[in-house]
Amino acid sequence: MSGDPDIDSIRARSFGEVAGRYDRYRPRYPDRLVDDIVAMLPGRRVLEVGAGTGIATTAFAARGMAMTCVEPDPEMAAVLSAKVGGDADVHVEVASFENWSATRQATFDGLISAQAWHWTDPATRWADAGAAVDGGGVIALFWNGEDYPDRRVVDAFTDAYDRRGIGIRSVRGPSGAAPGPDGVADRGRPDGWPEIDADARTYFTDLRMRRYHWTRRMTVADLVAVANTTSAHLILPPEVREDLTAELVTTLTGYGDEVEVAMSTDLATAVRR
Repeated sequence: MSGDPDIDSIRARSFGEVAGRYDRYRPRYPDRLVDDIVAMLPGRRVLEVGAGTGIATTAFAARGMAMTCVEPDPEMAAVLSAKVGGDADVHVEVASFENWSATRQATFDGLISAQAWHWTDPATRWADAGAAVDGGGVIALFWNGEDYPDRRVVDAFTDAYDRRGIGIRSVRGPSGAAPGPDGVADRGRPDGWPEIDADARTYFTDLRMRRYHWTRRMTVADLVAVANTTSAHLILPPEVREDLTAELVTTLTGYGDEVEVAMSTDLATAVRR
């Protein structure tokens, strides 16, 4: 997160305008991760926080989970609803986690959040999660991140940002971790996770962290399209974003038509006391 609550709120609500592109271009999650989480759950009732367009939802629903999906952005939720409209076991609630929790009427065997937990309110999220998950139930939080074996890709993004005075780095390379485009500042220690958050330990125990490695190849156009679905790009003035996009496509195309992306997905799990 940026540390500025107003900016964070704007970034958190910036995705709706590109909901279709978000769903098309954002990476999925490894099957092994989904299978591992399902194996940990004591039952099939799952609450998903920040469900977005349902990239994770559909993977869990396909494994027989009964999903209640909470998503604050109506445009993102509309894409999700269109995907799962025929599944009686998947229910979509258009609300923030905080507002939904105030009227919650059920508890769950597990809570999952894909690429979204850092957008929840740190003052209330652990109490809300604790109230939503039954004793012995599981919370599972996960995020995708990427590295670029070709250092020129990292430099192309960094140089383009620096020239425009954009104070982010949305890419990482062989040099290691850097702040991500949607607020996860350290891949090894997700924002607000129990090892640094005493409130979490009030409700959850048996913290475990795992990392899943996988790769994919993307066209330059798709790679830049993914970048343009991140909140740091979406809050830029349109003319700045268009200029940035043109520079990135031109520079990266000079290195080849495709880019190798070394993906890693971090999973943090804990058990409700």
